[in-house]
Amino acid sequence: MSDHESPDTPATPAASSEPAKSTVTPLRIALWVLVAGAGLFMLISGLVGVFVKAQ
Repeated sequence: MSDHESPDTPATPAASSEPAKSTVTPLRIALWVLVAGAGLFMLISGLVGVFVKAQ
């Protein structure tokens, strides 16, 4: 083993050093609803445009 490695040090960090998990907030839910609504609008309007152009 080299000088930098020692068998006493664990390979993974301790559980106490993990960052806290983020919580679901009403603002985050509102943001997801807004983004999903915009995505659905673009998808539906694109499909309508394709069908109208195909006629």
